[in-house]
Amino acid sequence: MPKLSSHHAVAAALRDVPNAEMLASLLDQARCVSFDFFDTLFARPFAEPEFAFELLGRRLGVGDFRQKRIAAQTEAFRRMAAEGRKEIRLSDIYACFDVDADTQARWLSAEVELELALLAPKPAVLALFQALRTAGMKLAISSDMYFPQTFFEDALRQHGIESVEMLLVSAEIDATKRDAGELFDVLVRMSGIAAPNVLHIGDHAVADVKRAQERGLMAFHYDASPSASRETAERAYTLHGLWERCKKPSNDELFQRLGFLYGGPANLGYLHWLAEQAKNDGIEHLLFLSRDGFLLERLASKNVVTGLPTHRYFLGSRVSYYLAAITEKNFSAYIPFLLSGSHGLMPRELLERIGVTPPDEAVMRDIGLGSDVVITHDMEEKLARFLYAWRGEILKVCARNRRALHLYLVSLGIHTGAQLGLVDVGWSGSTQEAFEAAVRPWLGVQVTGYYFCLADTPERQARDKQQHMRAMFSSATHDVAFIGQIYANRSIVELFFSAPHHTVIGWLADQKTGQTEPVLDAGRGGSPAGLAQITHEISTAAEDFVACYQAMTTQLGAGLSPSELAQALLHLTVHEDVQCRAFSSRIINFDTWSSSLNHSMDLITYA
Repeated sequence: MPKLSSHHAVAAALRDVPNAEMLASLLDQARCVSFDFFDTLFARPFAEPEFAFELLGRRLGVGDFRQKRIAAQTEAFRRMAAEGRKEIRLSDIYACFDVDADTQARWLSAEVELELALLAPKPAVLALFQALRTAGMKLAISSDMYFPQTFFEDALRQHGIESVEMLLVSAEIDATKRDAGELFDVLVRMSGIAAPNVLHIGDHAVADVKRAQERGLMAFHYDASPSASRETAERAYTLHGLWERCKKPSNDELFQRLGFLYGGPANLGYLHWLAEQAKNDGIEHLLFLSRDGFLLERLASKNVVTGLPTHRYFLGSRVSYYLAAITEKNFSAYIPFLLSGSHGLMPRELLERIGVTPPDEAVMRDIGLGSDVVITHDMEEKLARFLYAWRGEILKVCARNRRALHLYLVSLGIHTGAQLGLVDVGWSGSTQEAFEAAVRPWLGVQVTGYYFCLADTPERQARDKQQHMRAMFSSATHDVAFIGQIYANRSIVELFFSAPHHTVIGWLADQKTGQTEPVLDAGRGGSPAGLAQITHEISTAAEDFVACYQAMTTQLGAGLSPSELAQALLHLTVHEDVQCRAFSSRIINFDTWSSSLNHSMDLITYA
């Protein structure tokens, strides 16, 4: 007789299951296969199951519902033990609420409705279940759960599974897997198959594996989640189950998964926060600054958040705004900016990174600044003299940028006296400072800077005195040390807000048409062509998240707060040593300002 694992449908399904070889060997010995229900065959979208109670409380309008629900379940277990039973029922839990019977019934019904809406099959496991059914295997579904059998039948039916030979629910048979494994004895009796030929597949190392083996069954531990994600970022309010439900086939799943689980929630949360802030501040125009505002503006243009003012993705950067602010009169004051982040660069790269053509190499060698020279701290005075000597060429680019910036803003209908919001990721307000310095002489607008996170740096504290800035996360909302950790690993956050195009370092303007075109800097030092593809994959997956999440919350009638949506990315950032090394080495020269033919820097190093 051919092995079950060689059946074409089963073999195809096994390809998507972790430890497929081990499972195939067990299947070849099995005559009955049992699947655990929760977190094996089906899953909620949240890594923390009790977060469903939080959502239910929001749906019911009961602020402390989560705490009450947990307390009621604890009391139900106490009463169960006192009565000598082995499992609780959902009705037992709601009987412990100190509310009238009608309210108990209404809340119980709402929980069932919510859970049915949250649940979705895990595609790989469901495919295996269906393949085994096609191959003629005797199947069972088992669960330690307080829901009645009708709940499981409804959940299966709404996903196309009309019937199961054996459905064993602890609340119905008063026997569990987790305690002594007595549910497995019931499974063996119902199946009529000897225990050594019954295979149970489940996610819990004790209830599904150890207890099954203690009762003589074969057991397979199904765990599809990377161990690092269990330890770090995919926790609390992350939506790993939604990823399992909505992910798309991909040759390289890493950045798709990262964009979905971290980029999408953080961008959506920030956008919700931003809408509320801009409304309160009476903002007329929002400029989503490139590159950090790329995905935010794409989502805003799809109206995923209501209440936003007129908005635009604004092509520019700290570099382009500072250049537009530089004139003959203030040139010397901006030399420290032109020299910033230059250690390790070639001298000619000081000019290339601002869009200025340097002198011929022969000239650079004659003044001791050829391409064989690496900039060090003790060269700053010499380099300052060089920049001042070349200021005529630099000022031409500055004047060009200034004229183009004026045309750019006028074309957007931004007028004197307008309430203008600049949307950035962070960290110390330097881009806002550069923008205000560039436009202040000729455009009297009221500027408010909006940030995902503001760091507690001396520079930011100094700018607080001149600039109006608001942040979703700062030392005003979180511990200073926590904000410091985020700032130390800020490049990780920036990756999830970035755009699939190069840095804008200026503009070219057509005076007749009033149209402007960005001047881009691709960087130096072999910035890989794959970087644009990586940011494209992240932003596309983030948009996929928003679509899936909104469909889910529309169905549930409740969702996460802006802060909760951002928690996964914050946690990933703080715990970068565990989770981020896997992808940071693939992202080279993310920051074009510091890029050089002399060196390459990965994502984390440049911060």
